[in-house]
Amino acid sequence: MADRPNILLVNIGGTRKKVYQELSKDFSAVEPPFWAALVAGFVRKNGFTVDLLDANVRNLDIDETAAEVIARNAELTAIIVYGQQANTCAPLMAGVGQLCRRLKHLNKDIKIILTGWHPSALPERTVREEACDLVIQGEGFYPLLGILKKEPYDKIPGLWWKEGGEVRHNHRAKNIENLTGELSDVAWDLLPLAGGNYRAFNWMTLQSLETRNHYASIFTSLGCPYKCTFCAIHATFGEHRIRNWSPEWALKQFDILARDYGVKHINLIDELYVFDPKHYRPIAEGLLQREYKLNLCAFARVDRVDAMDIEELKLLKRAGFNWFKLGIESGSTDVLNKAHKGKYDKECIRRVVGKIHEAGIDLCANFMFGLPGDTWETMQETLNLAFELNCAFPSFFCTMAPPGSELYDDALKNGTPLPDNWLGYAQQSYEFLPLHTDTLSAADILRFRDYAFNAYFQNPRYLASIEKKFGRGAREHVEAMTKIKLKRKLLGD
Repeated sequence: MADRPNILLVNIGGTRKKVYQELSKDFSAVEPPFWAALVAGFVRKNGFTVDLLDANVRNLDIDETAAEVIARNAELTAIIVYGQQANTCAPLMAGVGQLCRRLKHLNKDIKIILTGWHPSALPERTVREEACDLVIQGEGFYPLLGILKKEPYDKIPGLWWKEGGEVRHNHRAKNIENLTGELSDVAWDLLPLAGGNYRAFNWMTLQSLETRNHYASIFTSLGCPYKCTFCAIHATFGEHRIRNWSPEWALKQFDILARDYGVKHINLIDELYVFDPKHYRPIAEGLLQREYKLNLCAFARVDRVDAMDIEELKLLKRAGFNWFKLGIESGSTDVLNKAHKGKYDKECIRRVVGKIHEAGIDLCANFMFGLPGDTWETMQETLNLAFELNCAFPSFFCTMAPPGSELYDDALKNGTPLPDNWLGYAQQSYEFLPLHTDTLSAADILRFRDYAFNAYFQNPRYLASIEKKFGRGAREHVEAMTKIKLKRKLLGD
């Protein structure tokens, strides 16, 4: 067929309810697959035709997704196993595995490629266990281009495959240095942005929940220089540094999203956006000139913000950065040190949160229970700190060992129990299994996390502060959220 696409990129669906349970209906986000759109732009720029199926936004089940993949009849099918952060990708593999098997059942000759965070973390296991033909380790852009050019497999860096019953692979590809030049195009046109199909995190839009579906997300940098033990990001990038797109490139993407698609809320999914003022200042200044009045969220670190001047934070606020995601993690300095979170303590955390609030920026602050060294006392210390800081919307997590993290390698070495299926890595799923510590069982930690969630979000002081700042509708939204009880296999539900 003359119009047969060279490649179809697939963002997996069919697992949303399994990952979030009843929270999936109104309270979880529906993220646009930025990485798939970036890959699509790269493929088109290099002269190949590309199609994109976002099965997640359409909430297609596995059979529906498989039927549409077959109907689109591309020469190659690449499943892009990317959530917005590396630690959220393992649960996607439950649907990916099912889809691969279903596709091979429908058409044994279909050529399936797996690329993304999880395949990079476990390339050998993925190529052995899944009904796919090829696995790409690393960022994947040039390896995918090599496959499209029909280069010999043994000449394509980052490629894993089976040959004669044996697993073969090449050294991983080098990372792209010139992001602005080589990854200049994003195929926004292949995503259903205009219809308001995507949905922001509920906390990010508490001030205007009625516009929650005018939403997009984007990277403006790749990588992270830090080595947190619970993070899997380096499995894909293989290095500890940040590479930036130019501020001009980032502003062009904001122009497209705001002007062409009416986007009002943008989540900057950079692992660490608030890092280099030479990167974030020009973007903020450009946004101020444009007067889009976007509602923006970005990731920040306690120690980096501690070194910032308050005027830098106020500039970001004026540019639309109404939210930071801040990895506080623990109220115990000893626990933080074991997690390689940097040299800061509770006084530093208090100072930084106060500075952020002084600038008028709200926080989705991350807290973790069950980090190595945690006890009942240190977990309570963390919860007490969360109450004291009274952030607009904390996220409470249990510590897990995502594939590609240092904790995962330690768990394998020490025989620590890990989930027996990929959904066991999803924090809100029925099957979720966190790590245990020396003094706390996995069930102890999960029970404490769920208790902490309810204790915080049902606290009258907190609810009053939400109503005062964001209005009655925001309070009612939070109250409705806390009425949903997650079922937990580990806790006997």
